[in-house]
Amino acid sequence: MLIDESNVVHAIEKLKSNRAAARAAAQTVATGSRAAEPRGMAEPQGAAEPRGVAGLQSVAQPQVVGQEAESARAAAPLRAVAPEPATVGRARTLGMPEWLAGQLAGGGLARGAVTAMADCPAAVVDILAHVTANGGCAAVVGYPKLALAAVAAAGGELSRLIIVPDPAPHVGAVLSTLAEGLDLVVYVPVQRVTPTFARPVEARLRKSSCALLSCGTPWPGARLNLDVQVAGVHGLGRGSGRIRSIGVTGRVWGKGQPPQRITAELTGRRDGAGGQADQARIEVAL
Repeated sequence: MLIDESNVVHAIEKLKSNRAAARAAAQTVATGSRAAEPRGMAEPQGAAEPRGVAGLQSVAQPQVVGQEAESARAAAPLRAVAPEPATVGRARTLGMPEWLAGQLAGGGLARGAVTAMADCPAAVVDILAHVTANGGCAAVVGYPKLALAAVAAAGGELSRLIIVPDPAPHVGAVLSTLAEGLDLVVYVPVQRVTPTFARPVEARLRKSSCALLSCGTPWPGARLNLDVQVAGVHGLGRGSGRIRSIGVTGRVWGKGQPPQRITAELTGRRDGAGGQADQARIEVAL
């Protein structure tokens, strides 16, 4: 959706409501399937057994006293809120296409942090297509020349994109607001990013689950640096042919990230799982 900086909050709320509705529908289907499964075994036992269990619970609960009551009260909230370590690890990383994920120490971009990237439209298109195709929501800020048709051709979901062509004069406020509700924000600065500008944006970013990708201009103190560029276009002959893939090369380095070389072929539309399936790529991705 194409918006200006005045209605960023409304656009985020709309994306949140759509995602919440989808989750509620999935939970309803899952709950219905679980409820329908045990009826055949539970109903023949009659109603006497549940009443007896309820009666035992009502009598036993008041008799928990002293240290047992204290330990029971202390343990209950821990069971309710303690997350699994594996879930926390996945939540702090935003999945990337295979050509990039294989070179990153965490398998994706760190959420709540900034990644500085060279201005490579083909790579940006592929990243946006991957994130939105896998259910994520993203924003593109200050990048009016980005080919959205290429994102759609690569399998991305444009309904999960917020486009802010010109965030001025409140660039920092726009980035901070978008970071609170999205998975990825792609930002192209029009001038050098100063520490004075970067600090408040990063403070809001650290409290969110969003990854900020700054393209074309170095970001002071960026967690990750990604330098990629187009190395070649494959599929064209002399005056004929069709672009089949785009070759990119580069390197990645940063905090907790050993330097790695990147050599990849970006090929076209994704399958249902978000992976690249065939080799058709729209020309405007260049």
